[in-house]
Amino acid sequence: MSDLSILGTARMSMQTGLDGLKHNALNLASKEAMQAQGAPVKALVDMKMNQYQVLASGKVVETVDEMLGSLLDEKV
Repeated sequence: MSDLSILGTARMSMQTGLDGLKHNALNLASKEAMQAQGAPVKALVDMKMNQYQVLASGKVVETVDEMLGSLLDEKV
């Protein structure tokens, strides 16, 4: 798998996590969700999972950046 492919996958995963955060925030803000039993708790738990998804994807980007930097250092 190429570095660009990995970066693309990480970017898509970040976007999915951010979309999930937005969706769950809207659910928390809706009157219907606040009235449904357990819905606010589920939305908060899902938001935490979305947060970890974005953070993990960021770590992938950092790792690829470090690997590319190391490869460039070796070639120079």
